[in-house]
Amino acid sequence: MTIVQALKNLAVAMAGSGEPEDITENQIADVIQYMADNWEGGGGSYVLPAADADSLGGVKLGTAVPDVSTSDGTAAGAAYDQTVAQSTVTLANANKAAINALLSSLRASGVLASS
Repeated sequence: MTIVQALKNLAVAMAGSGEPEDITENQIADVIQYMADNWEGGGGSYVLPAADADSLGGVKLGTAVPDVSTSDGTAAGAAYDQTVAQSTVTLANANKAAINALLSSLRASGVLASS
């Protein structure tokens, strides 16, 4: 099908009667102008639905979650002294805080359901 044939079919459909072969070039131009004059596109009226577990949709950008900057836990030899143990606890606590901040951000943005 050509564009001209499609426009003739559109003109017949809009008129509610007639035959495509009877449509003139001026009538095709009138159809195109009518569509231009009555175009309701252009955005602004569409609202992206929220995503949920069963359907696609939009999500908000989550809040930034900083990287864990605590030094890695280390062990000198086979013995663990108080300093090594404390650095490991500090690292574990920082990881817990970062994981919880990430989960909170994902929930707030709608990516993850609330628990």
